[in-house]
Amino acid sequence: MNDKNNGRMPENQRKTSRNTPPRRSKAGMVWLLVMIMLGTMMLFKTFGPEQQQELNQSEFERRLQDNTITTVNMVADGDNIFLVEGELKSDEDDSTPQYYKTRVILSDTLQELMRRSDAKITIDPDNSGFWNFIFVSVLPIIIILVVIYFISMRQMKMNGHGAMDFGKSKARMIPPDELNVHFSDIAGADEAKEEISEIVEFLRDPLRFQLVGGRIPKGCLLVGDPGTGKTLMAKAVACEAGVPFFSISGSDFVEMFVGVGASRVRDMFEQARKNTPCLIFIDEIDAVGRSRFSGWGGGHDEREQTLNAMLVEMDGLESRNGVIVLAATNRPDVLDPALLRPGRFDRQVVMDLPDINGRKQILEVHVRKIKVDSSIDLDVIARTTPGFSGADLANLCNEAALLAARRNKEEISQIEMEDARDKVSYGTERRSRKINDRERRLTAYHEAGHTLVALHNEYCTPVHKVTIIPRGQSALGATFMMPKEDTYTKSKLELKATMAMSLGGRVAEEIVFGDITTGASADIQHLTDIARKMVCLFGMSEKLGPVKLGDFTNHPHMRIDGLPPDGISNETEREIDLEVRNLINEAYQSAKQCLTEHRDQLELITNALLEKETISISEINELLGLNKPEVDSSQGMTIAPEAASDVVESDKDQESPATPENENADA
Repeated sequence: MNDKNNGRMPENQRKTSRNTPPRRSKAGMVWLLVMIMLGTMMLFKTFGPEQQQELNQSEFERRLQDNTITTVNMVADGDNIFLVEGELKSDEDDSTPQYYKTRVILSDTLQELMRRSDAKITIDPDNSGFWNFIFVSVLPIIIILVVIYFISMRQMKMNGHGAMDFGKSKARMIPPDELNVHFSDIAGADEAKEEISEIVEFLRDPLRFQLVGGRIPKGCLLVGDPGTGKTLMAKAVACEAGVPFFSISGSDFVEMFVGVGASRVRDMFEQARKNTPCLIFIDEIDAVGRSRFSGWGGGHDEREQTLNAMLVEMDGLESRNGVIVLAATNRPDVLDPALLRPGRFDRQVVMDLPDINGRKQILEVHVRKIKVDSSIDLDVIARTTPGFSGADLANLCNEAALLAARRNKEEISQIEMEDARDKVSYGTERRSRKINDRERRLTAYHEAGHTLVALHNEYCTPVHKVTIIPRGQSALGATFMMPKEDTYTKSKLELKATMAMSLGGRVAEEIVFGDITTGASADIQHLTDIARKMVCLFGMSEKLGPVKLGDFTNHPHMRIDGLPPDGISNETEREIDLEVRNLINEAYQSAKQCLTEHRDQLELITNALLEKETISISEINELLGLNKPEVDSSQGMTIAPEAASDVVESDKDQESPATPENENADA
């Protein structure tokens, strides 16, 4: 009882699990037996072929006449046809026995020669057909059946621990000392750790909760975007609590055999009850927990039977005290309501994308494992990576280490961290890409237009740096923004400023070259999306008012954003189009006025880009004489995924897939 309360495994179970000898594989013995049988068959079929001489009938008769044949063993092979084998008389100098074989037709002359010779003659009955049938037809079939049986048994043992155990659970029990993951290894999820710590306290000391009549949640569902650390959090809970940890994936329950999934669910909970208190972690539970009768099959669907078994085991007639179920998914909207009700998954812990402070903490965790320079500034990296998950930040640090090693550096500097960030976000620099002077100048003016509009609009996100180096598959240049703080909402003025900044590149091309290119295709798509949402979703149209017009539901498998709902009139649709066009025209006039008034600054930024290819905000301020104060790096921010997806703060126009003369000048 004390062992269970302390969250430790019984000593006899630990000794048994550690001292159990490994199973001896019988594969070697079976294959050895097969090889022996094959060797025996070949031995009988080809015994001594290298010592037997092939004789024709004439030579055989001549040797009989010369008395150089010692023995003659005859086996009938048809009418008056015999297979003859025997031994030849050895030479005086060589005592090694020599053998022969031949095929002869029995005649009077041959019979007379055999009677006159001194050879010992024997005639065997014709039973070669039987042995040929055994070795040629029966034995190979037996060997093939043995091999198939061996392979099938081995596969069944690997999948289900035995021929009759395919219904057993595939959950693997991991002792707490093998996980080696603690809450200190998880950063950027303070609220989630605080909410889930109650489960750890219950597993450590369940009596404290039982004395006051409290009941710990039976299940906890970890919800979050991919890469936010749901599996890592489950491991940390099991390690901190010091209890056995059963891990299984949702797809492991579903098999081709009907009823296997439900059987594995029952077996998994049966094993968990024998090791209470313990944790069961089901990763990607949406594989078996989808809503029933939702178009995924009929009432006898195997997935539904598995789900029904899980519902009963989690909250049925039998009690399962001490067994807590943790599950992870990034699709909670498709789960069955019965699975999410209190008594099953009582609590949902949201693993959200980290804010600026969380991103900095995650970076600090990962830079401990790599060698970094003392002058590295993680605040800049944290502010310029809105929307990054923990896995993305880990990948960023790893890319920075690879870049430093490629450049023969012993430590990672700020340059490698920023280059790795740009590589993860926008792709690798393509310096080898051949771009003519015209497109290079056009890209420089395009990016300078974006930058100049952002600098002269107080509601725009501050610029971080500008580059005309191609990146990825489609980016010919980019303007990187660094927000002062994360924001959950955007004002109308900020959205208009973003639209004007998006059109800055298109307007710069028109002012300088008197022509427009396909380089602003992504800019136009971006600002049109913002304008339509301002009118139809955010209610920012003075003419239409605060009314939602359109379906902006983000379906995971198809894009249906902005579809007009049923029942909307043609006049209203026309008013929507006019309002969207008015907002875009207003942004266009704002960008054109800014660039016309500051044409000299446009030329300065363009020349600097053509010379250096990449310039930072400090270089831009010094070039234009603006002398703007540096952004306070200690100022924290929190960004919402919705805001980050609605308003993109960097320029990534898509290159046109058309002919070379229609190539894009900006990405």
